Amino acid sequence: MTNGRASGGSAHRTAPGEDRQAEEADGSRRGMVRTTLAVIRRDGGGPYGRAALVTGLVALGGLLLTVVGFVAAWPAFTEMRRGAIQARIDEDSYAPSGSLVNDLWLILLGCLPFLVLLLHLGCSAIQTAAVRAHGRFRAVLGVYTLRGLLVWAPVVTGVLVEEAFTTTLFREHTVIVPQWEYPNLFALLRYGPPLLGLLTALLLRLSWILAPSVAATEGLAPVAALRRSWSLAWGGAGAWFRTLAVALPVGGITVAVYLLLHQAARPLRAGTVSLFLDRGPDNTYAAHVAGLLVPIAVALLLAGALTLPPAHPIFGVLHRRLVADRERRTAATAASRS
Repeated sequence: MTNGRASGGSAHRTAPGEDRQAEEADGSRRGMVRTTLAVIRRDGGGPYGRAALVTGLVALGGLLLTVVGFVAAWPAFTEMRRGAIQARIDEDSYAPSGSLVNDLWLILLGCLPFLVLLLHLGCSAIQTAAVRAHGRFRAVLGVYTLRGLLVWAPVVTGVLVEEAFTTTLFREHTVIVPQWEYPNLFALLRYGPPLLGLLTALLLRLSWILAPSVAATEGLAPVAALRRSWSLAWGGAGAWFRTLAVALPVGGITVAVYLLLHQAARPLRAGTVSLFLDRGPDNTYAAHVAGLLVPIAVALLLAGALTLPPAHPIFGVLHRRLVADRERRTAATAASRS
């Protein structure tokens, strides 16, 4: 790997010299936002076209996964519906048993890794297309997958620790009760492990935020890309604050776009429930779940299609500038020693 390729030559293989000159000019006269906008304008509508295509493919995969999940959950939905009908005949109130609800949660948890993999496939496709590095798709996908596993591990561990000490199963309903063995530590055990896991996950996510760009532009393997991103992000107080200054606004805008789209898509819920009841089996519980999923899916897909095209270039610019800063520091140190 050469420094020329790492700093931007591999981003446009058709004219690496021109790309380096443009990047040097951007680095000396423009800020991060202006440089990113210049990159997007140079590519025209290509990034959004690719994002729309990838979003459509991910939507098809997600629809297939949802159908599989509903098929697996149908016995639980049928049992809920049967219990509700019997309760109505008996003129009694009815609530689904905790075991049936737990079955639905287990099916959801089983589908979640495949959904995350679909999202990672889409992100990897957009990332490699943005820098014209299609031959490195597997490396970028490996980065997304490995980073996702490592980032979510502290969160899952914290939740499992909290569940082990502060919950129990009582009459088929999971309830939160302080166990008598830990009366004075209940608050700490309830909130401490999840909060610690969340803070650890945020720290890891920020430290590895450049890893996909590193894998796409420098051609590193997933583990090496994570190490490279960590070293760039922690390459000094200035590098860390620059990474934070870029990551926080991008993350905040992404969350805001998702929330706005989710609110805008909420009217689809009633239509989906009615459509499911009219065209599908008469099961109000399954229709309700379908109605809940539609706004979430629409907002998630549209948020990705709108935010990923500008997000990848801005992190690519940050990556190249942190590399350039490190090279200047190394050159200055070598010059001072000589």
